[in-house]
Amino acid sequence: MNLSEIASRFILPGSVVSHEEITTGLINTTYVVTCRSGSTEKRFILQSINSAVFPEPEKVMENIFHVTLHIGSRDPGTEQLCLIPIHEGRSWLRLPNNTIWRCYPFHEGTETFEKITSPDLAFRAAAAYGRFQSRLSDLDPSTLHETLPNFHHTPTYFAKLLAAVKSDPEERLAEVQADVDFILSKKCLTTALTGAGLPTRITHNDTKISNILFPTNPALPPIVIDLDTVMPGLALFDFGDMVRSAASSAAEDEADLEKVFIDKDMRKALTEGYLSTAAEFLTPEETALLPVSAEVLTFELATRFLTDHLLGDKYFRTKYPAHNLVRARNQLALLKSM
Repeated sequence: MNLSEIASRFILPGSVVSHEEITTGLINTTYVVTCRSGSTEKRFILQSINSAVFPEPEKVMENIFHVTLHIGSRDPGTEQLCLIPIHEGRSWLRLPNNTIWRCYPFHEGTETFEKITSPDLAFRAAAAYGRFQSRLSDLDPSTLHETLPNFHHTPTYFAKLLAAVKSDPEERLAEVQADVDFILSKKCLTTALTGAGLPTRITHNDTKISNILFPTNPALPPIVIDLDTVMPGLALFDFGDMVRSAASSAAEDEADLEKVFIDKDMRKALTEGYLSTAAEFLTPEETALLPVSAEVLTFELATRFLTDHLLGDKYFRTKYPAHNLVRARNQLALLKSM
């Protein structure tokens, strides 16, 4: 089945007259398709889900369906992400080969950014994710699937590190003993969030700025996209990971650790932006743990990188033999600067 035939299964205004693949994404296969009805043309996003990354894609789609429907009911008349149904009524298409396709409107008049480059942009991005969580704060998290079990369960990653240290299959422990010792000294961070009795929320789990569409009209609200990882979790997972990634002074694999630290102005802007939209639903306990959340998520990623290094680089893609060790030490340096 070619792309035009796949598009024709969705309720679109006219026939497909052109399509173009978007190659910037790393996971799914995405196209912009243009439909024409008379003299009017409209664009749409047509996308297939990578089942190697998401082995249960229909659960992913069920989550997206519930989330977009709920946000639409909270903000009627406001442009937000929504699914275009197929003619049979479902909100996604399953082909005979079990490939899952979905279709969204193309949001004209918006812009995206690949990196947060200023405190002002940091404020806007954090406010967008805070608003996203706020719009879902009254949707029961139990109605969604946990599509990536234990995704930010820090004790699980800590236990995996201990197991890797014990087995040391690649005989790499001796060179990283000091790094392991530092992580062990921060064991209290493993339960700082998961053991704090915080309420389960609906979280995005991929809070990079490229997943936000910013309308060029500043009066319109931003649109959070790429909802494949939306599922139940802790609100502070999103905030902590946003600070960890956006407020870092360097890339995750910068080897010169003197260049790695938290940009305090950026962190302040992220915090103020997030609270400008999330304060209305956060509990006092969640608000109090905002600073700690960045430490926990940084600690967690450092643990994951170091574990993978000890196990022979089985999970994260590497460009050279010590790449994961460089990443782990980078995150540990970031943690020490917090």
